[in-house]
Amino acid sequence: MALSYYYGYEADKYSFIRIPRVMVTESIFSSLSLQAKILYGLLLDRIGVARKNDWVDEEERIYVIYPIAEIQDDMSISKKKAIESLAELEAIGLVEKKQRGLGQPNILYVKDFITSDAVVSE
Repeated sequence: MALSYYYGYEADKYSFIRIPRVMVTESIFSSLSLQAKILYGLLLDRIGVARKNDWVDEEERIYVIYPIAEIQDDMSISKKKAIESLAELEAIGLVEKKQRGLGQPNILYVKDFITSDAVVSE
């Protein structure tokens, strides 16, 4: 199979999910699976959508609404894997979940990986 090269501005025609380098290189994040790291990148991407939708709580914190079913679809993983990946991020404090009840999806607060208790530099 012969693949084409990118020329000029063609590289800008795709959207990308950014995963912070420290998520891959720093030992503090070594316990996270690759799926959890990708999910964190997707959550960071969703912050832009949240800002546009004015998803801000009474303390001015941005939150994300990302139902498990959408995580499953976006990552092509099972419900169990989606829940496990989110739980990994919660366990180390990168995500805080707030339940809303009445069948509504949870609110997710995506936390800044740099301002955690263990400050990591790039």
